[in-house]
Amino acid sequence: MIPTVEWRDLIPRPVQGPDDAVAMIEKLGFCTWGPVPGLDFPNLAEAMGETALSVLNHTWSWKDDLHFERRLYYGKIIAGQPSFLSPDFLPVFIAALASPDMGRERDYLQLFLDGRLSREAKTIYEYLDENPEQPTRDLRRGAHLNGKSMKTPTERALVELQRRFLVCKVDLTGRTRGTYSYIWDLAERFWPEAFEIAIQLTTDAARERVREQLRVAGIEPNAKLEQKLFLWR
Repeated sequence: MIPTVEWRDLIPRPVQGPDDAVAMIEKLGFCTWGPVPGLDFPNLAEAMGETALSVLNHTWSWKDDLHFERRLYYGKIIAGQPSFLSPDFLPVFIAALASPDMGRERDYLQLFLDGRLSREAKTIYEYLDENPEQPTRDLRRGAHLNGKSMKTPTERALVELQRRFLVCKVDLTGRTRGTYSYIWDLAERFWPEAFEIAIQLTTDAARERVREQLRVAGIEPNAKLEQKLFLWR
């Protein structure tokens, strides 16, 4: 029996900067940026004594850098919220969603045909597959999603793709006002080693490892919660 503790008790040291955040997420395995509504889920904001809004100011300059440096994996993943995964848990999450025995969960075309991936997400994936490392503006233009009415559908589509480890941010176009934008690519091109490891894992084993870590953090998983948080079927 795994002892149940509060996830805050697992944090190895106070979180005040990027190195502390890395230490926390390596210990927990994964967390969200801000609180998950209705669930006491590990999150960076509360670990820093911040709110979902105030944490933005304190972490905005380095949350992406930790991902670009591959010290952590960052994207809108858990419950569709900004999330951090440790490098050790990244292949586990990939396999838990879609190891070789569940490959259709990351097959963009099959997901689209099943009605579980939007047309916009399919278009974005196909464009990035042919055109690596695209800034958001160029991606929208190239995928013919640059109309004003397409802004929200495009943002939703990028979340769909991030949750399934199909695309991710890989860099910034600049850091000053007027130049700041994300650059996108296929997640498998950004961190290929994680996907190579994931291939060697089974869905059941990967999911059990995530469940064990949830229990350590004081959360008892169930099928409904796993679907909400991780898209598991």
